[in-house]
Amino acid sequence: MHTHTQTQKLKNMSKQNIEDQESNVTVNVDDYYYYYYYDEPTSVLDSNLAGSPAIIPTDFTATLDYFSTTDNCSFLIPQKDHFTLPPPPPLLPAPISSNHDQLLDILFRAASSIDSGNLTTAHLLLSHLTHLFPSISGSALHRSALHFRDSLLSLLSDPYLPTDLPADLLLRVTAYKTFSDLSPLPQFSSFTTNQILLESLSSSSSSSSKSLHLIDFELGLGSQWSSFAEELAVRSRFSRTSPPSLRLTAVVPTDSLDSSLAADNLRDFARALGLRFSVDLVPVSNLGTLALSAIRFSPGESVAAVLTPAIFHLLGSAGEPEDTSASLLRFLRRASPRAVVFVDTEPCCCSNPEPPPRPSFKRRFASGIEFYSALLESLDSAASATGLGDDSVRRIERFLIRPRISSTVASCGALSTSWPEMFASAGFSPAPFSEFTESQAECLLRRAPVDGFDVEGKEGAMVLSWRGRELAATSAWKC
Repeated sequence: MHTHTQTQKLKNMSKQNIEDQESNVTVNVDDYYYYYYYDEPTSVLDSNLAGSPAIIPTDFTATLDYFSTTDNCSFLIPQKDHFTLPPPPPLLPAPISSNHDQLLDILFRAASSIDSGNLTTAHLLLSHLTHLFPSISGSALHRSALHFRDSLLSLLSDPYLPTDLPADLLLRVTAYKTFSDLSPLPQFSSFTTNQILLESLSSSSSSSSKSLHLIDFELGLGSQWSSFAEELAVRSRFSRTSPPSLRLTAVVPTDSLDSSLAADNLRDFARALGLRFSVDLVPVSNLGTLALSAIRFSPGESVAAVLTPAIFHLLGSAGEPEDTSASLLRFLRRASPRAVVFVDTEPCCCSNPEPPPRPSFKRRFASGIEFYSALLESLDSAASATGLGDDSVRRIERFLIRPRISSTVASCGALSTSWPEMFASAGFSPAPFSEFTESQAECLLRRAPVDGFDVEGKEGAMVLSWRGRELAATSAWKC
């Protein structure tokens, strides 16, 4: 856990110069320039990937015990080359006493340069940090800051170069399984979402509908829906009624092997349960909100949707973020959904935004470092308590957290409107959580490997925190 002084460093972002504490010489780095070269990363496909067997449906086996997770999905980011910077000239700041202080001072100076439009200085500062800290190690705060450095440097190098490269599916599955063992975050998001959907669909006036249409805007490997399907099958057996048909529309960034594999596994799993289950994949690609027109609706079906900030970032990349976000919510409202669940696992998940016109990049950037520092700190504590070791946490960082940080960096300062305000302006109203959902969420935390997690209601959302710092928030909305 980082010290109070380090926390203050996150909040103190007004430094204009970097001081050499040994000589008391203030150096303005804008006066110095370097020539450096960047080697484009190469992508090497696993030679065993094409011949490897598909993951069988049992890998997605769900259980009515929501606290025993079998979710299997993740992302793996291969190590990427960075800018090669020659040794700094003598006038560049020498290392000061605290690595944390030096890292954060230079990193926030780079963020300030981006706010002022000086990308050359930002690039120079980040490249210098790569020379000073070539590997990612140290405390949770230190590692979080270095991940943000790498993501921002990649973004500045080539904003059109994908920062998330494909990885072996089994490696991502393993990383996600370890994440679920160490943290209640995956189970919290999955359980609260499924419970809200089941209660909303069963209590609606159209509960007799024999067709359910779920729209998922961040499919991953779809393991959450195996739990939902199994619960649906169990309820039908208990009531001695025929289960409704289930149709899942997954809005995905592009057509990919992962999405196709997820769809195939879900179909096979549902067939084994005796459910009629279909999956439609709707790729966004470069179409933005125009891709939503490919979503099909049928008369008489009950509709529900699950959203995360990722879809707003994805659609917003094709235009003004707030315009595309509003268009998405208006589209959903026209579908008259029984419930819309919003799962936020990004920085500032429940915090109010800064006043207009728009939050600064630097402030959102600092908030992101603090957010992922808390997440990494919780993983470090759990790994120590369970004996899984640092290697397990490093795999989670590489395959899960790094792509999330890349998304956070790319969207820093993109929206100036809070999520609740955005839903309300689109005609949605918050839906309360049942006592059962709240009590079961608290039970889930008691099964966490370490103390320090807490769940509470805040601003209409159910919020998961680690030692007072928010990690996730689930909210439900209705027309």
